Amino acid sequence: MKKNFIKLLALSLLVVACSEDDTILEVPPVEQTPVGEASVVLNEVEYLGNRVEIFNNGDVTVDLENYFLCLAPGTYRQIGALETEGNVQLGVGEYLSVSYDMPNENGGLGLYINNSGFGDAANIADFVQWGAAGAVRENVAVTAGIWTAGEFVPVIGSADNSIVFDGEGNGASNWAETTTVTIGAENVLTVPMEMRESIVLNEVQYGNLNQIEIYNNGDVTVDLDSYWICLGPGEYNRIGTLTPVSGNVSLQAGEFLVVEPSFTMNDSEGLGLYSMQAFTNPDAMIDFVQWGAAGAARENIAVQAGIWTAGDFVPGVGQSASIEYDGEGDASTDWAEEAIPSLGESNDATARTTTFTVTLTNAANYYNVHSFAERTDFNGGNSQGPGPLNAADLQYQISFQAVPGTKFTPVTMMGNSNDWFLSPEDFAGIPLWDENGAPLDGVDIASELILFDLGTEADNIPEAFPPAGANVGDADPNTATRIVDRQGRRGDTYITAVLDYTPSVDGLSAGTFTFTIRPVAAMLPNPAEGPSSNNGFVATPGIVVLHELPNPLFTLGEVDRGVGLEGIAEDGNPGALFDYFTEEGGSGFLRLSSTRTVFSPGVAYAFNGERDPFVLQGEVNNPDNGLEEIAEDGNNAVAFDYLTNLGIPVAASEQTSPVGPGESLTFTLTVPEGQDFKLGFATMFVDTNDWFIAYNNAGFPLWDENGVPASGFGASEKSYLYDSGTEADQITGFGADQAPRQGTANTGTEDPNNIIRRVGPSDGTFLTDVQFGKGAYNNPAGVVYVGDPRGGYNVVRVEIQAQ
Repeated sequence: MKKNFIKLLALSLLVVACSEDDTILEVPPVEQTPVGEASVVLNEVEYLGNRVEIFNNGDVTVDLENYFLCLAPGTYRQIGALETEGNVQLGVGEYLSVSYDMPNENGGLGLYINNSGFGDAANIADFVQWGAAGAVRENVAVTAGIWTAGEFVPVIGSADNSIVFDGEGNGASNWAETTTVTIGAENVLTVPMEMRESIVLNEVQYGNLNQIEIYNNGDVTVDLDSYWICLGPGEYNRIGTLTPVSGNVSLQAGEFLVVEPSFTMNDSEGLGLYSMQAFTNPDAMIDFVQWGAAGAARENIAVQAGIWTAGDFVPGVGQSASIEYDGEGDASTDWAEEAIPSLGESNDATARTTTFTVTLTNAANYYNVHSFAERTDFNGGNSQGPGPLNAADLQYQISFQAVPGTKFTPVTMMGNSNDWFLSPEDFAGIPLWDENGAPLDGVDIASELILFDLGTEADNIPEAFPPAGANVGDADPNTATRIVDRQGRRGDTYITAVLDYTPSVDGLSAGTFTFTIRPVAAMLPNPAEGPSSNNGFVATPGIVVLHELPNPLFTLGEVDRGVGLEGIAEDGNPGALFDYFTEEGGSGFLRLSSTRTVFSPGVAYAFNGERDPFVLQGEVNNPDNGLEEIAEDGNNAVAFDYLTNLGIPVAASEQTSPVGPGESLTFTLTVPEGQDFKLGFATMFVDTNDWFIAYNNAGFPLWDENGVPASGFGASEKSYLYDSGTEADQITGFGADQAPRQGTANTGTEDPNNIIRRVGPSDGTFLTDVQFGKGAYNNPAGVVYVGDPRGGYNVVRVEIQAQ
């Protein structure tokens, strides 16, 4: 309540009358009258007429004789000197009508307690501004704390209307234009038809965007600063306090304003648009829409206002869809679902879209690496220390684990050369299982190896032995890696290279291969001859790489990669290459993949909220969304239907069968522009119970801040391995309830931890490599990107290309 305080001073007089005999007469003190609280306010203004109504909303009578009205310099008038209706001695709860000549479509009227200074904030009792901001006395009212700079009451400019005060507050939102003029009586709000018809709720996206679109379908600009949106008690905003998502609060004819309220709109609500902060007054309600169910808090107000029918509601829509108004009528049938929201644009506008190709590549390649340098004798297996196989009874022997599908590439130097080495003739590597699915057991693969020249050191003449010392020869003028052009370049001329296999005893880990290299005695150097590249063959320490993709160490015709192969080819030193493959970052190995597995058919989708609607990390999975079917069984059908019903862009992989290392899942996704859509995806990590690969909860932006569509491998970086929390974990690659081995779908026991989480020690979920023997992975981030500088599981690349 606005108050002007008048202090009433009561004096107690002691009257002393002196008689001739000095008798003193005592007069009782005058009883002090209680001080009341005086307050008067501007209550109604005919802004294009000449009447101003003042109301006494205080506790005592106020004398308005010497109060003044003032629009601007030269317009001030003493109320006692003007024609009035009512009593200038304004009683409590009474009205005074003052004739004050002021027709003005834009103005700011001040009520002053005197004329001692119209620029003095101490003298202004009340203020109202309409039509536009910036009236002369606005700053005085702002200084006095009874108005907010820049606020004004919207008006349509009709001489038949007035603006009325709602009885509380100090701002434009406490005033509204009415067609029912009640000067001298209680205010009645009747919103002008022009105003009511020109502003409508036009689109509501109550799902992941939480945005409201308002449309001006009239002929005049309407300032919405003092308008309100309201769901119910405690859930309302003055539009002028919200930062527009798009559009302008001063809404021109035919334009749209999109705002995001501070309150959250849920699946069942009723939204009212008000001309003032009077939410239970049907005359203040401009428009209304109700969705999801009947009975919202403001439904009865809308029914009283004649703009809604009791019990009527718009059916609910998916969280990325919106409900749109057809432009006519006040019923739920005038609203419809819009799968691709058109916030800020005409509801019948054709959505601008971009089509993306999304490619998820199973990029696992290097599984493990083993160096050999220690020599043992044939018979007793006694160590003879590291070095070359320069005697007939020496051998290299190493053991390693591997699973079917793995390729095998051993490398050893021809020690009496400058930079020649033995490696598989097949650049894809040697399969450790044959075409019938049997492991290589007792198989000599030496004949599959040939001599290569790395092109890093110039070759000596055959009669000369390479110079002693590491990396001391001249540079090779031909830097291309090439096959050695000489008789006897095949490996079985010089060595035997036998693979033996021992299966796992318990079936809960991979079997073990033993690889043994021995020299062919006839080809050992002849001590009677001088050292030269023609004098026999000396096998040196080397390396074994377990991998998936071709050309694991070099590419024929190209220069050396500079990661350590030169150390083997020139000096028989595998250390640098071994260190390169086993280097670790903060989240695990930088280059070694954790697992050999296939990826299931998956889904890719786009969403425009703050959080992925499908992969809800940190929560219990929604059993209806299809994530469990992907994560446990590689079935993407349920998820595709669920995401389709959400009304968001979604695509199933074009591949309907699992894809192995080197293969890809591809998706074609058409996405609306200008709505901040982000990419999400999911595919099963098949050799597990319920693990899957997905992007993080925030999604990958499909456009940058300049509106340029995404392109490249950026979405790889924040892709992670997740546990859906729906099935208890078994040993990776060997669980009986995992999809490749289970009898029927969904056969595992429930996970005691039912929260969706990244696979990593920090969440109590571990990946232990029992396929290749690398053991438990310390990957707290759950990183899966091949090439991530942090290291990790190294199994996927994600590429996005705009078509």
